[in-house]
Amino acid sequence: MDTKWRSIKPGLAVLAFVLGVTLLLYSGGGWLYLFTGTSASVRTNLVDAFRGDYQQTQVFRQMIGDDLYALLDYAAYPDLYSMPLEERDSNLLYQVGKEGQWLVSNTTGDLSSPDTLPEGYNFLLVFAQNSVTIWKDGQELDTYGDGMFRELETAWISAGGQDVVVCLAAAKEPVDYGWSYGPYNVVQNMAQVRTYVIWLLVVPPAAGAALLVWSILWRRHRRRGVEAIGWFTGHIWLEVKALLLVPLVFLWSGCGVCLLQLFVYSNSGGLPWCLATPLPLWWSCLYLNDLRYNFGHLRSHSFCAACVRLFRRQELGWTVQRRMDRRAVLQFVLCVPFFLVWLARFPSLYQRYYYSLWPLVLAGFFLVGTGLIAAQLKLMTANRKTTADMDRLLTHIQAAGAGSPTGKLALPEDSDLREAAASLGHMEDGLRAALEEQMKSERTKIELIANVSHDLKTPLTSIVSYVELLGQEEGLPEHARDYVRILSEKSQRLQTMVRDVFEVSKAAAGNLQVTMAPLDYAKLLRQTLADMSEAIEASPASLRPRLPEEPVWIEADGDRLYRVFQNLIGNALKYALGGSRIYLDLTVAEGTATAMVRNISRDELPQGVDLTERFVRGDASRTDGGSGLGLSIARTFTEACGGSFAVQTEADLFTARVSFLLTGRRPEEEPPAA
Repeated sequence: MDTKWRSIKPGLAVLAFVLGVTLLLYSGGGWLYLFTGTSASVRTNLVDAFRGDYQQTQVFRQMIGDDLYALLDYAAYPDLYSMPLEERDSNLLYQVGKEGQWLVSNTTGDLSSPDTLPEGYNFLLVFAQNSVTIWKDGQELDTYGDGMFRELETAWISAGGQDVVVCLAAAKEPVDYGWSYGPYNVVQNMAQVRTYVIWLLVVPPAAGAALLVWSILWRRHRRRGVEAIGWFTGHIWLEVKALLLVPLVFLWSGCGVCLLQLFVYSNSGGLPWCLATPLPLWWSCLYLNDLRYNFGHLRSHSFCAACVRLFRRQELGWTVQRRMDRRAVLQFVLCVPFFLVWLARFPSLYQRYYYSLWPLVLAGFFLVGTGLIAAQLKLMTANRKTTADMDRLLTHIQAAGAGSPTGKLALPEDSDLREAAASLGHMEDGLRAALEEQMKSERTKIELIANVSHDLKTPLTSIVSYVELLGQEEGLPEHARDYVRILSEKSQRLQTMVRDVFEVSKAAAGNLQVTMAPLDYAKLLRQTLADMSEAIEASPASLRPRLPEEPVWIEADGDRLYRVFQNLIGNALKYALGGSRIYLDLTVAEGTATAMVRNISRDELPQGVDLTERFVRGDASRTDGGSGLGLSIARTFTEACGGSFAVQTEADLFTARVSFLLTGRRPEEEPPAA
């Protein structure tokens, strides 16, 4: 249940925001129309609806005035007018007299004085001698001074009606007598107006403000809801969104005109359109939200863009000439419908403006259009020749890039691309000459290194041998034996360097011989560790091998691969931080066996340097006598055996990976001895 509640919170937050803003818009519009689009009397009636005494309202005053005029008309001309008031409505008592006699009355009491009013009546109006006197709650009111009956005029009454007396008494709390006009109706109308005002002008803004505050408190959930809406609209085709803009513009225009009529000209005929204003508003917000979250990939959800991408994928198999020809034809075809529509409209325009200059103007347009079409056809022909030359030029560039032998490209004298083809030929000649010179220099360097290394091997072997013999002599002084020991170490190191340089040179020249055979990768690593056990024990770092027990069969040259891990483990033992651990792992995944050597360097590793290049060392300040060929030899031998070699440094963490594909071959068993 809690999960479901969390899932609907974004929707509730967005809904609260939309409803809150909508209610505030309606309320603001209602209050604005109330103060700008209504008359003062309407606003007065709204204020009167909240008065506690209905006799203080403008509606009551108008009703009393109308009743007084009606009774005066009846008293002056009883033969012309019928009795205007309902006798059964006791909320309003009346007496009409003339020449000292009562003509009509709906009460048996005396209404000529506030002291004689029946119980429950607190308002008395007496018209006598052409003037009005009003008492309310026993107090006489300043009838004309306070403007209560400012509109009351009796000058039109004839001389025969000068002695008319009219008395009107209104109940303090009207009751229902089934009469549709009177004090009770005034009270009921006040209650209805109060209800309308509360539910239309008070409750909506309060509810809107509460919903808006709720959405603000849930702004995190609202943000998720808005993102979900953006995700949904992002999957709608762009063409559908463009089509929906048409009714949106129509709605905005209709609502704008009706709002102008309502608030400027006080014309409420378009009120339904005004009430529909939030619809285009939130519709526009959907577009803005879509632009916010999907602006960068609007074209990815477009039918036209999908068709264009499909067409472009089909174009990839065409030549450049065919592509440009198709585009030129498409451009021409797109212009034809407009020209045909113009031709179809020409007869009607000619008939309509037969006696004017329009036919001449249209004829001129026709001639100009025909000339433009002819010019476009000529340009299409010229562009076709240019695209053909461009296709040849691109084909030549692709062939040159692939290393295929190509001659110089010859284009016609009037070709737009003749100079470009000539420049390409000169550039190709220069690149070819530079490449040949570089290859010649590289071959010379490799041959020189190989020859020097080969020439040094023989004297070095002799030096090593004589140093060994010298070390076996007896009776040498102690300092002489130190000299012999130093000579032995330096000659051995020099011999190793010469051998490394010779092997790297052979590998660079492609002359490195490898003997590929199935071998157990894990067994090779264990053998390497066993042979280097003395160096491992003497190192301040500890080595932690993690090798599988079962065989891991790969195909490689065992001697070369043994040398690879000799170099990698030797480097790790030599340059690892004292007291740290060196990890040697062998893993198998997706048909590939990967050996990984990891250690933390005691010196800072350089950034942006390829450590597998020849004569590159991790620290230029080292004086340990390293040649800088260890990783280069490891990479060269690994690649020569068909594997992959990678080095990665992250801060002071050094990682080397040697990977080979697994093989199904197994070593052939030697036949038993006879």
